[in-house]
Amino acid sequence: MTNRTLVVSIDALITADIPVLKQLPNLGRVMEHASWITDIECIYPTLTYPCHATIATGCWPDRTGINNNEIPDFFAKGRMDWYWWREAIQVPTVVDFARQAGLTASTVTWPVMCASGAEYNIGEIWAPREEDDPTPWFTRANSPAVEEIFEANKHMLRWMKTPQMDEFAAKCAADIIRAHRPDLMLLHLSYVDHQRHRLGVHGDLEHAFRFIDGQMGLVLDALEETGGVENTNIVLLGDHGQLYCDEMFHLNALFHRLGWLQTAEDGSLADYQVYAANCSLSAHIYLRPEVDREMVYCVLLEQQKKYPKYLERIFTKEEAAQMHLTGDFDFVIEAGDRVCFGRALDGEQLITSVNDIKEYKPSVSTHGHLPWKGDKPPFIVAGPNAVSGRIIHGGRLIDHAPTILRLLGLEPIGMDGHPVDALVRP
Repeated sequence: MTNRTLVVSIDALITADIPVLKQLPNLGRVMEHASWITDIECIYPTLTYPCHATIATGCWPDRTGINNNEIPDFFAKGRMDWYWWREAIQVPTVVDFARQAGLTASTVTWPVMCASGAEYNIGEIWAPREEDDPTPWFTRANSPAVEEIFEANKHMLRWMKTPQMDEFAAKCAADIIRAHRPDLMLLHLSYVDHQRHRLGVHGDLEHAFRFIDGQMGLVLDALEETGGVENTNIVLLGDHGQLYCDEMFHLNALFHRLGWLQTAEDGSLADYQVYAANCSLSAHIYLRPEVDREMVYCVLLEQQKKYPKYLERIFTKEEAAQMHLTGDFDFVIEAGDRVCFGRALDGEQLITSVNDIKEYKPSVSTHGHLPWKGDKPPFIVAGPNAVSGRIIHGGRLIDHAPTILRLLGLEPIGMDGHPVDALVRP
């Protein structure tokens, strides 16, 4: 009989948080007999949706097809759609492997898992506007088997905001465990990430962790009531770290100055020859087909010399591909130290303080950076199929999915990563 496996992504969890987890009432119970890997090497860019696609597949972004949170739509009125839907991932996920083996699976607010194929799926998605009823979007995203659970808990949602999204997710996860006892569950909680954005990488996060611990208590109680926590493999992981930033550099404002994009009277984008898709601490540079790529590269290098504090690296698409990052862009720009990229199009607004614009991503701390920079996440495992008390220094995000499959007794096939067998009981 397969022991259940619960995978919980605590967004922006870093290795330095492990002592905090040990002291919490609920997560501390998991940590007592856990093993873990410190300082996981992530992917580029270190953004939530590309990272979670890699965690779920064991593949680099050049194979998953997810290279940003947002789907490029430069003329979108309002917010761009995100890569919400499972169909965007171009390779099999751990859910697919589990179901092919006859196991039941659940995904709860896991990025890029709307319509995931899991029997018990609650998507991570939100309506275009805060005042919109989210039900039509979740109806498409969720599996039919969880309709009653969604209806019972949707009153907790406040658009894309958290902690409400996490409260909703934890309650849905607990209800699914009690009603259906899935063999595999993937659960995503984002409040630590939001608070790190707001308070800083090493800010006062005690409230955030106590909140997450409370939500985990709901889930662990459900496990206890349906077969016992001791009979469940529990994986706790982070997807990326964050870096501090003080200033925003607006690449598209620079491109406006250079005559590479044009704005309408209302300030929106009218047309472009060169455009920067924002990844917070990096950006993907898209060119119209008729634009001279070599000319743009030379000008970008000149601008890097002019603004060395703000533009750290200019990667060609070929250089980006060496880091397993591919897409329809021609260049990737990495921001300088304590700098993130903003979204202004106005050529007069080139450099601003992060305190001047209140957005989600450009804030006191953010991410999207090269994976070897800054604090890195851990991978923590405990349970009947896991080795207890082992610490491994250094690992890879692409190894998470094959290791999760090993906990389920399944063989990973066709993944870029490999199982960390030192964490799994033979």
